[in-house]
Amino acid sequence: MREIGKLPDAKEARRFGDYLLTRGIKSRIDEETEGWSIWVFDEDRVESAKQEFAEFCERPDAAVYDEAAAAASGLRKHEEHRNRQSRKNFVDVKARWNRPLTSRCPVTVIILVVSVLTAFATQLGHGNPALISRLSISAVVPTAGSRSGQLLPEVHSGEVWRLVTPIFLHFGLLHIAFNCYMFLQFGAVIESLRGSLRFVLMVLLIAVVSNVGQYLRAGPGFGGLSGVVYGLFGYIWMKSKFDPGSGFFMHPTTVFWLMGWFLLCMTGRVGPIANTAHTVGLAVGMILGIAPIFWRDLLRNR
Repeated sequence: MREIGKLPDAKEARRFGDYLLTRGIKSRIDEETEGWSIWVFDEDRVESAKQEFAEFCERPDAAVYDEAAAAASGLRKHEEHRNRQSRKNFVDVKARWNRPLTSRCPVTVIILVVSVLTAFATQLGHGNPALISRLSISAVVPTAGSRSGQLLPEVHSGEVWRLVTPIFLHFGLLHIAFNCYMFLQFGAVIESLRGSLRFVLMVLLIAVVSNVGQYLRAGPGFGGLSGVVYGLFGYIWMKSKFDPGSGFFMHPTTVFWLMGWFLLCMTGRVGPIANTAHTVGLAVGMILGIAPIFWRDLLRNR
């Protein structure tokens, strides 16, 4: 910032400052004992501002300076509006991540707590068959000749929670430990950046579609958060790859291990796995992550 001159009168200093603003030169006016100093912020505009100052000193009553006042007022209002919008869109990431996990990611914490409590209540799938049955998507195994009315009969009877609640069932300590750990890693990031409402809607969508897909493929005997975990993974992966300005990042090592585990499960060598839930969840998450990017690019190129 450089001083380009002084004016003895505050009114004249403001008139000249307004004129500079209409010329795209940002300035500041400071009161001093010898008058009012004119400061220019942009070093590259100092010389042109000095020339404008010399012309103003020769003809301070010129009409062009009176006309600049109204234009400058409009420019200041526009700038103030932009600043208000910027403050609304500003996210203090440091302050957000310094908040307790229960405060910044309540949905993530609730889902994890319900999963752990369900694991205790069902003895990791080895006890309380009534509760397991109540949380399973259905007690009916779909058949090739089933009509739509015979699929998910409990859901058709109003027990719609069954479309989601299989995500809380886990069958083994490693099963719940892995799922909860990965859900915490992905869920906390998405909920922090996208908000709790959008996050819970995303979880519900991935859960319903992946659960129904697994049911149609292999029946009701499944459970776990892994379909949702792969959906959240797919979402962050696509955002990281195609929308780097979104704030999401997925390390290539994480992609390698999760996709490697995904393919290993598909071989059937690691026991009974809800592979369809993994596949469908991953696909839904990837679509949720990449569709807005392609839609935005399509609108931009129209």
